[in-house]
Amino acid sequence: MPPETKLLTQQFKLASPGKPYTSPTNGAWAKPGPKLGPFTTKLVDGSTVTYSWYRFVEQPSFQQYNWSEQKKAKLQAFVEKLHASWPVDRDYMAPPTRGKLVTLDPALLVTPPQGLELGYVPIVTRQEKQ
Repeated sequence: MPPETKLLTQQFKLASPGKPYTSPTNGAWAKPGPKLGPFTTKLVDGSTVTYSWYRFVEQPSFQQYNWSEQKKAKLQAFVEKLHASWPVDRDYMAPPTRGKLVTLDPALLVTPPQGLELGYVPIVTRQEKQ
């Protein structure tokens, strides 16, 4: 940390838990909607995350686009090929030569239900402090 930032000596007030995040239950979140869920997982910060499995091209963030069925099919096929070809236990980039990689909360790495291994993604619909 560069000394001129004076960040090493600063003290910051801790944030307090806010209201739970909850996604809408209508519009793009409901139509076409999830294939399976909801599921929950508890994170190391003590919060609980609720998520559902959506087909990749049917996830809520994509519903704003007026894509043709052909374009959606092409993207979905690409994601399914990616999921089939790229296992999670392999390095896809050379490790850094300096610095340290961040770590992820292991509870964020969820396993797809049987039949949803290719072409489906978990989308968080709620997070709350328990």
